[in-house]
Amino acid sequence: MRMTFVLGIDQGASKTQAIVTDSEGRILGTGSSFGACHSNNGLDTAMAAVREASQQALNAAGLSASQVERIAAGMTGVDWPHETPLLHQALCDLFTAPPEKVIVVNDCLIALRAGTSRPSGVILCAGSGLNCAVRHSDGREFTFGFYIADDCQGGTALGYRVLQAVFDAACAMRCETSLTQPVLAHFSCDTVDEMLYRHVTGDLPKPLIRQLPLILEEAALAGDAVSCALLDTFGRDIAQYVVAGLRRFDMLLEETEVVLSGSVFKCRAPQLTAAVQEVILSSAPHAVIRESICEPVIGAALLALDSLENLDTALIARNIAQDAQTYHLLRRQDTKG
Repeated sequence: MRMTFVLGIDQGASKTQAIVTDSEGRILGTGSSFGACHSNNGLDTAMAAVREASQQALNAAGLSASQVERIAAGMTGVDWPHETPLLHQALCDLFTAPPEKVIVVNDCLIALRAGTSRPSGVILCAGSGLNCAVRHSDGREFTFGFYIADDCQGGTALGYRVLQAVFDAACAMRCETSLTQPVLAHFSCDTVDEMLYRHVTGDLPKPLIRQLPLILEEAALAGDAVSCALLDTFGRDIAQYVVAGLRRFDMLLEETEVVLSGSVFKCRAPQLTAAVQEVILSSAPHAVIRESICEPVIGAALLALDSLENLDTALIARNIAQDAQTYHLLRRQDTKG
């Protein structure tokens, strides 16, 4: 059988990744670049990041784009009906590829494919933002996108909750927390009043706010009650989207895989995932909840391979899982398999 090659792309707000695999699932090259979203940063900027990451992967594989049979891209910003054809055409132009060669989906759908090979399932992806998508076995799909509330938007929203917890503790709205001093140090502030003023005047950089969940994780691991409660509450809030997605397609009583992905779920403190599991299982008792082992870009490559015919899916699954570890594309460095 002739060996063919695919290119998988994952573009999010924080990074853009690309991998090249052959039709047996062997990873031949990887690449990375800056994160971007066409609707926030402009289409040219988003495509520049895709070009840089993809060229690195192709160079490592010793291939050109013309030698690739399929290109599958999971991209942030695929939220409205007009955005899929917009990005599809942009990728066709970028790679000088015919339309049938290119697949474009919302980035959370490649995270779902990275976590399960089943035809149905749910993905809850918490990175810098949050998204949730459900797929029924009959092919129907729903992605929440902009329906997700601002205070549930992944690491960004969790960072703002950490900030508010420190403000609440300072004015006795909440009990004292060990978060206060490390958060002040994080923003190079001497007092909570100074940090509050900078927050109100828009002088606290959002990238630094997005890093606050790392401080929250350490405080929770050390037993800080406020931090533990924050993770528990956040987990319960975001889990409601999974329940709603299952309810939408009458899947609450089915044995459905629910995949957790994104950097927020790399949190080592147990309260977050425990809360998510409790909320989902209380409404969907037969759900099978597990964290994705591989990074979403693996799902992009698998999505591309799924579109080809007469491939050995079991061989692909074994090879790509093995190479994901070699190429550091496992979501946790200590994950085996």
